[in-house]
Amino acid sequence: MPAAFGQKLMEARELRGLSIEDASFETRIPVQRLRLLESGNLAAFGSMTYARSFIRRYSDFLDVDASDILQELPEGVLGGERDYRYLTQSQGPWLRESAASVERITAPASSRVRSIKSPLPAAIAVFVLILAGTAMWGKHVMDMRQMVEPAALKALPVEDDDAKSTPATVSPATVDTTPVKTKHVDFPVSVRKATPVD
Repeated sequence: MPAAFGQKLMEARELRGLSIEDASFETRIPVQRLRLLESGNLAAFGSMTYARSFIRRYSDFLDVDASDILQELPEGVLGGERDYRYLTQSQGPWLRESAASVERITAPASSRVRSIKSPLPAAIAVFVLILAGTAMWGKHVMDMRQMVEPAALKALPVEDDDAKSTPATVSPATVDTTPVKTKHVDFPVSVRKATPVD
């Protein structure tokens, strides 16, 4: 781009009474890029596609005819990664890795090995097994208690609350003095006879 066209852009901006910052705000083109356009330095853009786009937008904003300059500029040619170095330098080698990921996705299902990626299913399985084992052990303990308690209750003597409360009414001839046989029980159990309530 000849410096004369850059000078023409600067004069059009100054005729409208705009500073370069005002023009940058209105066009959304960075101030540095506008200075490059007004100085005629298109080599600093790195790509002719960007330069053409900024020239078109800035000239439309300033109402300057840029069709002759745009025709003179060479078209941008896509040359692969080397034209877009900023992508691979700032973001890493993700362009090269995309081909490997496509091959992995399109591979037949029989050649892929499925693996559990999350420990959640294994944790749920372990929890269910522990819960089932605890339930089975609790049922076993309850069954053992139910088998022991009836036998222990039959062996315990029955205390009569009436006999303790009124000893004077019982005659000594009717009291059986034979010792009661009991079984030893590991847990304390006492059985009381129910008394009617008046």
